[in-house]
Amino acid sequence: MLWKGLKEEILKLKAQHRIFILCAMICSFCITADYGIVRPVSNGIFLTAHGSKLLPYAWMAIVPLNFLLVELYNRFLSRLGVLKMFFTIILVAGAINTFCGLFMTKIAFLPFFFYVWKEIYVMLLFQQLWSVIHSTIHMGQAKFLYGLLFAVGGLGGICGALLPSFFATSMGSPNLLFMCLPLFGLLTIAFVYLFRHSDVLEDKMPDKKPIGNFWQGVAAIRNSKYLSFILAIVLLMQVTTTLIYYQFNIIVEMTIPEQDLRTAYCGKVMGIANILTVMFQVFGSFLFLHFLGLRRSHMLLPIILCFNALGSLIAPTFAMISMAFITIKAFDFSLFGVLKEMLYIPLKQEEKFQAKAIIDVFAYRSAKALASCLILLIQVAGFTHMIHSLTAGSIVLLLLWTLAVYKMFQLKEERPLT
Repeated sequence: MLWKGLKEEILKLKAQHRIFILCAMICSFCITADYGIVRPVSNGIFLTAHGSKLLPYAWMAIVPLNFLLVELYNRFLSRLGVLKMFFTIILVAGAINTFCGLFMTKIAFLPFFFYVWKEIYVMLLFQQLWSVIHSTIHMGQAKFLYGLLFAVGGLGGICGALLPSFFATSMGSPNLLFMCLPLFGLLTIAFVYLFRHSDVLEDKMPDKKPIGNFWQGVAAIRNSKYLSFILAIVLLMQVTTTLIYYQFNIIVEMTIPEQDLRTAYCGKVMGIANILTVMFQVFGSFLFLHFLGLRRSHMLLPIILCFNALGSLIAPTFAMISMAFITIKAFDFSLFGVLKEMLYIPLKQEEKFQAKAIIDVFAYRSAKALASCLILLIQVAGFTHMIHSLTAGSIVLLLLWTLAVYKMFQLKEERPLT
């Protein structure tokens, strides 16, 4: 049923759109493969250089850099166009990753900086990719194709995570960053062909009054209840994920003392998460949308994650917390990603490119700062059982997420959600 429906949907596409889907798959694969490399590397090096106690401050540091980059993105997108903006991002990312690979162990602030940087540039690349996808694929096709695109991305994550998992101790963690460069080259070629076969008519924003800066993007979100609810859902999901991620880092730091071994373990954990991600993307997204629809699928997701958090509350062991982190990351990269991206389809093109950048780049990553405030508040309050406190907070946030989804789908939008 699944493969038959997918095959029929692909056969309905024009030749131009089939090439578009292929290029989108390659782009998704390359971006997640890159993230599969840089995340374990940055995590292992950061814990060795600064320890888990400094993580909340790193997440708070994401906010100003995030603000700066999103502001520049929105200001120059309408001037440079989609393609030139992509070239700018990929060149800057390649230069910074190469510099960090060469001097990570020689310059004291680089582990901190790279940990913050990698959280943002990957989201900018995804933002560019999915904005073009939303401008070409309609809702009916998305139910079949979005899960496939995410699944190929999951395979990229698996392949990328293999490098730190098996070569961190032999190559050294910083040297793994040089493996990102071939991925950037392939990504650039695929994105050029993707754009040429997309329905974005010109390499510029076509609207007479595009969103030209960060605050105009914020105003667009504030003036739309629908966008505001998407923002709330993203924030709640990412704050919850960050709290569980912090628990995971505490356990890793306590259990694994050596840098490259930490990198290897984090790579293996992300590899397992990506395997589950692919399974959820190939089968879960289709089954959820086919049998439950968009509304019920969005409602069920935070409820499932509540049970995941309860496991850590009952048995806060190294294995259980690792499993809880794997589970929420697998859902984040799969079902949540597919369901969230489908919410953007009815939007106007300037909203898909620029208001979406506020939510999916700035808010998505700045949610870590909100989580950092919660973590520091718990520490100041003097709670002795840090892991239990974080788990309880996660459960409360997941219940609020469920309420936000319920309220969002009560809205009577001019563009109905199916």
